[in-house]
Amino acid sequence: MAPRRRRTLSGCIAAFAALLLTVSACGGSSDGGAKADAPPANATAAPTGTPLKIGNVGLYSGAFGPQNQRGLDALVAWSKWVNAHGGIAGHPVEVISRDDQGDPTKSIAAVHQLVEQDKVLALVGNFAGATDGSWRSYVEQHNIPVIGGITTTAQYGKSPMFFAATSNSVEYLTGEVYSVKLAGSPKFGTVVCAEQAACAEANGLISGISARLGIASAGVQTASASAPNYTSQCLSLRSAGVKAVITNVPAQVTERLIKDCSTQRYQPTYVFSGGVFQPNLIQPASEGAWLTSGAPLWFGDKPYLADFKAALKQYTKNDPDGFASRGWQAGLFFAAAAKNVSATPTSAEILDGLYALNGQSLGEWSPPLTFAKGQPSKVGACNWYAKVVGGKLTTPKGDKPVCVEN
Repeated sequence: MAPRRRRTLSGCIAAFAALLLTVSACGGSSDGGAKADAPPANATAAPTGTPLKIGNVGLYSGAFGPQNQRGLDALVAWSKWVNAHGGIAGHPVEVISRDDQGDPTKSIAAVHQLVEQDKVLALVGNFAGATDGSWRSYVEQHNIPVIGGITTTAQYGKSPMFFAATSNSVEYLTGEVYSVKLAGSPKFGTVVCAEQAACAEANGLISGISARLGIASAGVQTASASAPNYTSQCLSLRSAGVKAVITNVPAQVTERLIKDCSTQRYQPTYVFSGGVFQPNLIQPASEGAWLTSGAPLWFGDKPYLADFKAALKQYTKNDPDGFASRGWQAGLFFAAAAKNVSATPTSAEILDGLYALNGQSLGEWSPPLTFAKGQPSKVGACNWYAKVVGGKLTTPKGDKPVCVEN
């Protein structure tokens, strides 16, 4: 059964809770473009069990829509790939998604419809960083598991119904500061967006994290995407003795920042956010830069990427990136929870599957996962790291997530 897609009109910008993944500017195509569902050559018999309906809600329109769409496209591609290979325990997977336009009221209405009318078993791979708090109490009351997606929101680590396979916001920032440590820089600064006051809230978090990791922080600089240049930020960072710069801003802002700092003959080690990374950030002035990703690394020809890349090629028009990686990861996460469902699957069975993981991982796609009934998930500061060497991304820390004590 082909996944269904229901969409509404364009909407608002995601808030800082999702900044670490959704701060980048437009890219790709909002229609994402699922291609014809021709099964691969080695496809098995189509699954005939009761469909495993999974819901998805997120911001898929407006300025931030295209990047989030790539994550949803990857989740849909995963479902088609799974169905072409026999499904999960004999059941096909059906993805039902809705665009909440970044509006909490529309988001909670969408979740009500997904649960009450569409009868989804779980909400999977949501890109609802600005809105998931609006329906937290609802999923808790109805025992609907929320699996993967953007996990840098306040719900992950606080609600027993929100299950993460990777770090939350504080844990991700910890990973970024750890990248500074990997770079061997004694002092760092952070550049965040100027468009939202909430972006500056990272300052307090980073101060505490840097103290715990024993690295000096020069605080936070803000940068507006509409600014004519970033010379003042470069000069301020240089005068503060900053040797590494964390860039939690859109990719096009980072690109211009690198250029302006180079013009001032200031070339620190950059730390890029995996969620907003674009290939054009690899340039001579960023040689030696580190990338911190809250999603599994998506580049190279490693065996664990084979199905992911093949499915994207077959079912979408998108190249692999951090958003697609997170969408695919959410599908794998759901599959691990659903592998022992009965002929008549229920949300309770999905929850039981999550609790039964008990230290299992998704291979290179997650750290070991353990969840306790009634308790918020605690994955830890587990992130993936890459380094720009010789004009390309490399993996000196390996392909699996590295967990840092925070």
